[in-house]
Amino acid sequence: MSWLTKRKKFVIFLASFVITACGLIATGRVADTSSESVKVAYSSPAITHAYALRKSAILYNNINLTQTVSDKPFSKTTWYRTHVAKLTINGKTQTAYQVKDSSGKYTFWVLRSQLKSINSNSYNLKLAGAGKRFYHKKIGFFGDSIPAGWDGYHFYMNNAYPDWLNKYLGTDNRVENFSVPHAKIVGKRFAYIGTTRVAQDLSVAIKYHENEIRRMNMIFIHIGTNDYTNYSGSGSLKNVIAHLKHNVMAIKLLNPNAKIYGVLPLTRFTASGQNRQNMMNMYGYTFGQLQRAEAKLYHHLGVQVVNFNTVAPDLITDQNKDLVYEDHKVHPTPQVAQKLGYYLAKYLINH
Repeated sequence: MSWLTKRKKFVIFLASFVITACGLIATGRVADTSSESVKVAYSSPAITHAYALRKSAILYNNINLTQTVSDKPFSKTTWYRTHVAKLTINGKTQTAYQVKDSSGKYTFWVLRSQLKSINSNSYNLKLAGAGKRFYHKKIGFFGDSIPAGWDGYHFYMNNAYPDWLNKYLGTDNRVENFSVPHAKIVGKRFAYIGTTRVAQDLSVAIKYHENEIRRMNMIFIHIGTNDYTNYSGSGSLKNVIAHLKHNVMAIKLLNPNAKIYGVLPLTRFTASGQNRQNMMNMYGYTFGQLQRAEAKLYHHLGVQVVNFNTVAPDLITDQNKDLVYEDHKVHPTPQVAQKLGYYLAKYLINH
């Protein structure tokens, strides 16, 4: 079990995309709960995380919990926390979250005790096309902050896009995610996540997780954007690709039977909003050249290339970058992480 699967971990969502709400409308009964004594100690905005509802959870229309709606239309809906409140209910202190569904259409309050992780076995999002093909597969990820579930400021708390991929494929195993923020292809660094020391750069991550790699059926490598960054120390594009080749071959030697996927770095922007695709770094290559060089190497080594610009061409664009990237530069919002997992699952099912 990887360290990321154990960690306890405002955004405008594209209303045209609904993964799990399925067009269902809250038409449940409205009940008066005003007989309960509810006092609001405080309410404040909260870091966005994804949740599912527990069975028979109660959704409230307001922070005072005076009206409820049926949870039945939302059994498979994903809810994103936007606010947290500390309440006193009949003398007992409880935490409540204001949550918004993935389409952005519905907003309710719910007690924290009535929410569960999206990784819960009882929360079934498996796509119909997946069938039983992926049920017993062990999926592993190596990479940087994007697959690690880091939005540039916070972790998503067990709802990074590899977690969503796992849910949509319907496997019976938790994803083994060894991705670490700021990881590079070139380097041998370790990092601390809280008080836990972890292998950060790709070569040491592979070395320290050899046993896990041998048990994996599907291995995803999503890395490279931090090597492109100025002052990364990774050097020329030729050097970056040489190191990537060495690392991919190391994985192949450890597990010749695993299916390996090379995920190209997501589109990047500058702080002023410029697309870096044709922007040269201090090492003499553009971001687009990095993507193409990675793709060429993966093809040469028999690794299946995943390019989100092709898999989901309208997901991240010059026009919507401020909506889909939490930091407006490269780190997706939690809602977009769900989309990445969904589109990648659809792609794998069809290929």
